[in-house]
Amino acid sequence: MPGKIRFNTDLVDDLARRKVILFLGAGVSASAVTATKGRIAGWEAFLLKAADKLPSTTRKQVVALIRKSKDYLLACEILQSALDSEWVDIVAEEFGQVAPPSALHKSLLSLRQRIVITTNFDKIFENAWGDLPEVGTYYPTVISAIDQDVFRILKDHKKSYVLKIHESVDDPKSMIFSRSEYIRMAFGNVEYSSFIENLLLNYTFMYVGFSMDDPAITSLMEMYALRYPTARPHYFVTPAGVPDNIAGIHKRLRKLVVMPYSGPKDHSGLPKMLDELVIAVNQARKEIMAADLASLSSGSSQVAYPHLA
Repeated sequence: MPGKIRFNTDLVDDLARRKVILFLGAGVSASAVTATKGRIAGWEAFLLKAADKLPSTTRKQVVALIRKSKDYLLACEILQSALDSEWVDIVAEEFGQVAPPSALHKSLLSLRQRIVITTNFDKIFENAWGDLPEVGTYYPTVISAIDQDVFRILKDHKKSYVLKIHESVDDPKSMIFSRSEYIRMAFGNVEYSSFIENLLLNYTFMYVGFSMDDPAITSLMEMYALRYPTARPHYFVTPAGVPDNIAGIHKRLRKLVVMPYSGPKDHSGLPKMLDELVIAVNQARKEIMAADLASLSSGSSQVAYPHLA
């Protein structure tokens, strides 16, 4: 029943004030059923599928990197090199699929946050705006490159943004998959680290459908925790069952509070939990707006937050 989950009050307040950045990983895209009744593959499944096109010896090497070492970046480096021009077609075929928004997409959009960051290549989330007019009357501005221009997001409070930090299927050649691409576009990009650090300091992150295996993001989170030990934490939404010692490491090493959800293995419990969060956030918005009106009625020139609607 709605209302049974007790959410962190700071998180609810930040969501009500649109001060949360939704950071979406492959699990969000995988929640949608495509037009062919399938699902967009996660990183591991996609790489294994692409490896089937390799000669036997190279295939065994890549599969070992994926399944045993979990070194997806190196596996992808080999795949790109071996498959050459065919690689672009494989990427476009997988991540260019059409799918209506899932229950999870709808729940996330119902939180009505101004900035969404995603590592996903597909276009399901940004296209979902058109299917759900109740969350806004305009499509979000989609940004697929982190350069000096991206910092305008910090000051522009009128628009909604979807920031695709690994680029988009619209331009498969630019997508960040391999180790060399990570070095060039993430670790070697001053704007990338500076921008994410600015967001970490000024907003609350809520990671959804994200495994925290991304080397660039995890290293930035760890540096944030090291540099700003008294700063407020961020939130990592994950299936229930994370051991207490692992949750403690996330909190200490990355300033991430584990936010578990229960339910079956199909993750259907996640949108249900988020729907309860939406109820709490909407109530908080009403209370903030009521406080604003009371302040105006009493002659005060200050309001709590002018951009809640």
